[in-house]
Amino acid sequence: MAAAAVTCEQLADIAYATQQLRDQGHSLHVVLAEAGKLELSGKFTSNELDRIKDVVERAFKGIRSPLEVLQECKDKLPR
Repeated sequence: MAAAAVTCEQLADIAYATQQLRDQGHSLHVVLAEAGKLELSGKFTSNELDRIKDVVERAFKGIRSPLEVLQECKDKLPR
């Protein structure tokens, strides 16, 4: 089964969900564990999973907002 490519919109949604979980009092460890469950689904490549975890960490720490994640991702797309 071919892995699905993670979209910029999905990364922004992940960043938003991360912020929501953080604001509800969940720790970064718990949020990363939730993201780690995606690995079991087999839907994403290891590079995509690393990217997802990076988005989670940056959103949790307030380094990037969901909008910034979306824009940064779109800026990296081939034109």
